[in-house]
Amino acid sequence: MLAAALPLALVAGAFVSNTAEAKRSPDCDRQCLAGIADQYFAALTARDPSKVPAAPGIKYTETGKFKKLGEGIWKTVTGAPTYRLSLYDPGTGGIGVHAVVPEGAKLTLMAVRMKVENRKLTEVESILIPEDASTVMKEPRKLTSVSQNFKRKIPFAERDSRYALMAAADGYFRAFETEGTPEYVKAPLLFETLRYENGMQTTNAAVGNFPPSSATQQFDGGAFKGAVVADRRYPVVDREVGAVMSLVRFGEGDAPLSKMNADGPLVGSTFMSEIFAVSQGKIVEVQAMWIPPLEQLATPFPVDSVPVSDDDYRKERTLPPAPAAPR
Repeated sequence: MLAAALPLALVAGAFVSNTAEAKRSPDCDRQCLAGIADQYFAALTARDPSKVPAAPGIKYTETGKFKKLGEGIWKTVTGAPTYRLSLYDPGTGGIGVHAVVPEGAKLTLMAVRMKVENRKLTEVESILIPEDASTVMKEPRKLTSVSQNFKRKIPFAERDSRYALMAAADGYFRAFETEGTPEYVKAPLLFETLRYENGMQTTNAAVGNFPPSSATQQFDGGAFKGAVVADRRYPVVDREVGAVMSLVRFGEGDAPLSKMNADGPLVGSTFMSEIFAVSQGKIVEVQAMWIPPLEQLATPFPVDSVPVSDDDYRKERTLPPAPAAPR
């Protein structure tokens, strides 16, 4: 199970070489990443991909399908985002965004993961949920302002580590996969934890004919028993905000979901992006965007951890370089 493999992946990541880290553009700080994200959405609004600070050979996807930058929603968007939640990860050059953009009279939910190297975008991965999609629940018009849980600036001494943030997100998925079984492991949740799915509040509020229930009550009651969460990735970790973006493939019940099939599609699954706000190891809010693909597709990018060396932590605190090891 991926949950069990995660700690080993993270430990292995800690020994990545400084050369590999340099490729992730450590010279592009938070302000730099925010500027690149602004440029991207300004270019999208203008339908002009030439305005994107793109590296040669940039990879671009929409809900699992590789396309040329400028195709797909670039031809149909009709205005600037009406909502935009953004995370920035200077240590890895990662940008994570949940947004709502207009396409004529309808709105489209958009989850976007970007990768920056040498101040250029090398990857843009998006999940699109049109307002008229019949396969998912959604309330994009309720996404009008970003929650304070994703706008805060946590004092340095109070920030969770990168790995603690990732572990909280992975613990959430572990609860999905073990609930209703003797192996059930509770998710690191608060009673008041809020979850929104495609703009719809699904905890602590009535949903359809179901009365209000907390996220913990839903897990403890086995509401999602049989769920499988595959191809887990945590590509954007924003320690200043205390949030992490995950990208996963999600299947429910008896859906024939094939786990970890890098060379082929994951049958019966959805593309999902979840952004978790975490405080002292506990999840306080979840913003999820998800949709089943129109056709069976493989996860478009490699499934692996995003390592960060100790030097990134030192740079954040403006400490001197670590002393050389004695010979």
